Amino acid sequence: MAQTVTLSIDGRSLRAEEGENLLQVAERNEIMIPNLCYHRKLSPTGACRLCIVKIAGRRDWSAACTVAVSDGMEVTAFDEELEESRRYVLDYLLSEHNEEFDGTYHDQFRELKQRYKLEDPAARIFPSLRTVLDYPLDDSSPVLTYDAPKCIKCFRCVKACDEVQGKNVLSFTSRGITSYIIAGFEHWAGSECDGCGECIQLCPTGALVEKPNRGRINLEALDKRVVTTCPYCGVGCQLELMVQGGRIVRADGVEEVPPNDGRLCVKGRFGYEYVHSEDRLTKPLIKRNGRFEEADWEEALALVASKFAEIRDRHGGDALAGYSSAKCTNEDNYLFQKLIRMAFGTNNVDYCTRLCHASTVTAMLKSIGDGAGSNSIEDYEHADCILITGNNMIETHPVTATFVKRGKRNGARIIVIDPKWTPMVRHADIWLQPRLGTDVALLNGMMHVIIERGLVDRAFIRKRVEGGLKAFNELKRLTDRYTPEAVQEITAVPADDIVRAARLFAGSGKSLVATGMGMSQQVTGTNNVFALINMLLISGHLGREGSGINPPRGQNNVQGASDVGVSPLNYPGYQPVTDASVRDSIAGVWGVNSAELPAAPGLTTVEIMQAAHRGEVRGMYIMGENPMVTDPNLHHTREALENLEFLVVQDIFPTETTRLADVILPGVSFAEKNGTFVNSDRRVLRVRPAVDPPGEARQDWRAILEIGERMGRPIGAYMDESEIFDEIAAATPMLAGISFARLEQGGIQWPCPHSDHPGTPTLFLERFNTKSGKAHLTPVEHAEQSEQPSPEFPFLLNTGRILYQYHSATMSRRNAALRSFADRSYALMHPRDAARQRLHDGERVTITSARGSVNTTLRVSGEVARGELFMPFHYGESPVNMLTRDELDPHSRIAPFKLSACRVERTQPTATPGEYSAVPP
Repeated sequence: MAQTVTLSIDGRSLRAEEGENLLQVAERNEIMIPNLCYHRKLSPTGACRLCIVKIAGRRDWSAACTVAVSDGMEVTAFDEELEESRRYVLDYLLSEHNEEFDGTYHDQFRELKQRYKLEDPAARIFPSLRTVLDYPLDDSSPVLTYDAPKCIKCFRCVKACDEVQGKNVLSFTSRGITSYIIAGFEHWAGSECDGCGECIQLCPTGALVEKPNRGRINLEALDKRVVTTCPYCGVGCQLELMVQGGRIVRADGVEEVPPNDGRLCVKGRFGYEYVHSEDRLTKPLIKRNGRFEEADWEEALALVASKFAEIRDRHGGDALAGYSSAKCTNEDNYLFQKLIRMAFGTNNVDYCTRLCHASTVTAMLKSIGDGAGSNSIEDYEHADCILITGNNMIETHPVTATFVKRGKRNGARIIVIDPKWTPMVRHADIWLQPRLGTDVALLNGMMHVIIERGLVDRAFIRKRVEGGLKAFNELKRLTDRYTPEAVQEITAVPADDIVRAARLFAGSGKSLVATGMGMSQQVTGTNNVFALINMLLISGHLGREGSGINPPRGQNNVQGASDVGVSPLNYPGYQPVTDASVRDSIAGVWGVNSAELPAAPGLTTVEIMQAAHRGEVRGMYIMGENPMVTDPNLHHTREALENLEFLVVQDIFPTETTRLADVILPGVSFAEKNGTFVNSDRRVLRVRPAVDPPGEARQDWRAILEIGERMGRPIGAYMDESEIFDEIAAATPMLAGISFARLEQGGIQWPCPHSDHPGTPTLFLERFNTKSGKAHLTPVEHAEQSEQPSPEFPFLLNTGRILYQYHSATMSRRNAALRSFADRSYALMHPRDAARQRLHDGERVTITSARGSVNTTLRVSGEVARGELFMPFHYGESPVNMLTRDELDPHSRIAPFKLSACRVERTQPTATPGEYSAVPP
């Protein structure tokens, strides 16, 4: 622990931790020493020379940003000599600076110019050099502009790109006074810049500015600034939305606030344009004679309630079902599941987690008692070893990846397990590239090595694993057969690499696992995660600070929707619907008789579609989901939805699914919502409205309430979202201590059992959340996948996400900035496979499985192994889920999106680009 020291600045006695940065100490004590190049997230540069100070006993002046404080230090920050020097430096910087200011950015340089009375060129010593210097303007990026004459060469952008984001795209070119910033080798557009905008946020002079809204924004004329939570992936980045004229004109990351500490990705910074899209749904729509017609809310809600009540009363509650949404707030989701249970009378309620992390949650609940990440996102920065498996983190959770990359800078070793090359491989010490569907074999092989090399933590097993060494010996008997050589035959991973990875993971002091949908979206997905947890347990890397398992959530509120009970199996707080005492408790909170609550488990997402196809589910309410892009076997999904008697879809845009609806209800976006999300590290975060909903779009939770009321089964009366959250806290023990009032001070990580509890950054430090408090080992065997390559379908298709699009892309593709980076579907194929097929990069190809066909563009790439393909699933015009199957994992009921046998052919000239076949071949 750092020692407290005493120092003085301009005669003021101050206390600080030994070794603290002098400039930070001064600013914390409101001694504002001028500076331009310093930022607390960056290593000190000392380039601008404005923060120079005098330190007693030192001959030369020092840049305060480079000084570590020590006991007894005496500092002079302001005197006539220092101030004159600062004025001289500013004068010189102004000589090569473009001073035009349009009010669209925060200009620290301008503020200093005013402070030192240098606005008037006549007051300066140095003449302007702008006519001599021929600086270029780089306007090639889709999202930013670099104006070199405004650049003071402070290095902030270069260091932000390298040290904060871990990308190292920016550098200087030329020399001396003629030097300027470049991305890559020349222009931004030709570089590896992915548009995160960290350089913009940290630029002190406006040399780097956003392109969107350049002609609109005026920081001095903003209506308001609103801090809220990003609507994209599950990191939960805190945003400051700037609103002008009733529109969002800029988004910045909020500094010094977890989980992102100011960082954003390209979607978080530039992906807000969809909020104001002309495509927004603004009035209820009712389908009459095959065409949608506008209706008022009274007519639409009356029809919805009467149809659902009619089906319930005629066929029973189980003839109805609901799909809720990870894009909606906890408050929306809580009332949705309450409606399905109280008004519909069924537990047939689920959402997209069944299509992404259900396997992870299922295995974790059984093995360790919680399905959420055990650690905090910032823990990656301090790990000794980080194992990333089935998770393209740099593209799917870019801000989390920045902490992983900082961990690497701090000495962490990284292991990547993925059949497909991902950008994290650049940072990895070891990349294991197993064949698709062989994860259990690989992990069993790593455990074989851990056991054989004596890296097992037997003391941990005896103390914290159910059955102790007896349970361990059962696992050992199974893994004895998985020698590295045998596993190499199954997985194609070299035996030596298996040994290296196992020794590194088990032998490190603090090892963290980030597991993703590559592991979970298989029919063996639950077994994959069982094997992963087994490896963590035998090496003692669970239940300790800095070690654990973390499944980053793919959407903004995947975690929260599960937490508040959007599950066919659990009430809020993962309390089983089959437990009579739980039903009694929930009924008490809801003010009903527990006999009125359904006791049997409901159907999961894919099971609901299968039941609809059979005619057993007759009515559906879908809120904020687009199953006609995201569900497996879309031919079957379409038939199921068309077979319904009545379908209601509540969304913010027309989608592939709304086309099939009988009634469409217009909901609201994140920027119009008040409520909460829960991010991947269990952090409950506030969502605040920044703009008004368009037209007659209505808060989702209010529409849900009114449907229940009109069905004769009112589900509650609430003045606002804070009252809904108070009921959530009452029903959910792990959230009991959280309230809107507490969240105004910042996010809180559950469990938080009472109002004085600070939250829990790391789970399982004392006990696992099982009945006995101990974890369970679950030995699992490798099993061959049911669908294998064949002469008819020689390739295995893997699917996933990319950086620039989001889920079914209804939001992300309505942003010009994101479309400019990636707006076309594609399929990756290994160069040798392409040569054998006589196919070329950029050609249109047709990919066919036993379930359907899609057309897309071929990209020849070494990112995939021979015999394997990859396609992103975001693009509705090339819906890859036409190819996937709806076979289910027997434990989690998830579908195998990661493994589909298919063939690839050159698209026939008569085919329309982007068209797909809804008819199985």
